Amino acid sequence: MPVSFARIGFAALIGVLPVPPAAQAAMPCQMDASGWCPGAKDDTCGRNRFAWACKLDPDCYGVAYLGESVIACKRDERGFGVNCPTVGCTSAKPQE
Repeated sequence: MPVSFARIGFAALIGVLPVPPAAQAAMPCQMDASGWCPGAKDDTCGRNRFAWACKLDPDCYGVAYLGESVIACKRDERGFGVNCPTVGCTSAKPQE
């Protein structure tokens, strides 16, 4: 069965459209590369809203992005993404 160019174009268009808000709400924060995971209320590192601010605090660690990627996500010793986004800040040391 031949595939029409209209179907290919439609499939390509769907791949570049943003995720609707309702779907984003159901998605865990670590799966959203453009989002930021809120910190726990009792976690002082959770007040940091940006990866650069989190890195400046020596008691804080990065929260790793867990979504899909073409290459494996590498993190430094404090959990900050080297080749992928950091999506949160926490006082909990990342597990190996």
